[in-house]
Amino acid sequence: MGFGIGQADEGRRHIVFLLLLGILLYFVGNGGLAITDPVESNYTLTAKEMIGAGDYISPRIYGNYWYDKPVFFYWELIAAFQAFGITDFAARFFPGLWSIVSMLLTYGFGRRLFGERVGFVAAVIFGASVEGWYVGHAIITDTTLVVALSGMHIAFFFGYMRREKRWYYLAFALAGVAVLTKGPIGLCLPGLIILVFLAWERRLRELLSIHILLGFVLFFAGCALWYVPMMHLHGTDFLDTFLGVHSVLRATVSEQPQQNVWYFYPLVFLGGCFPWSLAVLPAVARKLFHRDVHLPQSSEVRFLVVWAVCVFVTFQCFATKYITYTFPYMVPLAILFARYFVAHPQLFRSLAGFMTAL
Repeated sequence: MGFGIGQADEGRRHIVFLLLLGILLYFVGNGGLAITDPVESNYTLTAKEMIGAGDYISPRIYGNYWYDKPVFFYWELIAAFQAFGITDFAARFFPGLWSIVSMLLTYGFGRRLFGERVGFVAAVIFGASVEGWYVGHAIITDTTLVVALSGMHIAFFFGYMRREKRWYYLAFALAGVAVLTKGPIGLCLPGLIILVFLAWERRLRELLSIHILLGFVLFFAGCALWYVPMMHLHGTDFLDTFLGVHSVLRATVSEQPQQNVWYFYPLVFLGGCFPWSLAVLPAVARKLFHRDVHLPQSSEVRFLVVWAVCVFVTFQCFATKYITYTFPYMVPLAILFARYFVAHPQLFRSLAGFMTAL
């Protein structure tokens, strides 16, 4: 999409506005949020003990090796602690930073797909949502995962639509970052999304591209930087605990049985995407009532729908359910929502102002 001088100026203004909004939403007051949540405490203490032991490969807590998550988020915490000191602000630095990056990714992808205004509105929707704000302040892996997965999906889509296969290499490199952040789901989830999308497009032969095969080589090389040393150092103890307990069992056995109910993620969607979800749902209901619903006709909309739906359905099938698991659907949802709000600018401005103040 080309930009004239006026469009370029508008784009610069939007980027500056989003950066200022991101700083306001995700950094102002960060140092005043004490680390009291047990999950946040586990991540923070693990990074501190890795620094104390001088061991940047094997996560550890209370003097014992800790195989709950891969190493990438701990590396971020270690870098922040060494740059800013071991403080609450430092611990929340990268979640805040990646939230702003996610806003900019949403803006850039939405702009490329549907124009400047859709990209800008989508970025504001992402940033000024309840779940976006919550996760952007939490010392957890999800903001890193969302940046890696979103970047991976965007790179794949550019490679597919533009026939510029070099984008596939970036996609696989980011999939490696996702696996170093969250484990096998970092490859399995985007793999499912791409498979369903290509099947819908009737382009499954794209998977036989030499660039896809070479991308896997790049992916495994990136993952090997940490997984190979961990298997060498800790052997079956690492594999059994990391893959068996923290990957397979979480998917098949609920850690909180009271949350393993069908309506858990629908409620997370309504609350996490507040207030945007409550504004969009009546419009969807009206379309359903008037039977004015059609399957997406463009590849762009198909990809966003598949991306969002696959994330939701995948974690709906998991036995263990957490509020943040479905967070990776926020980028495609924000862009889809933005197409509605661009046509209702006054409603958008009112809700954006309300959420920013709140």
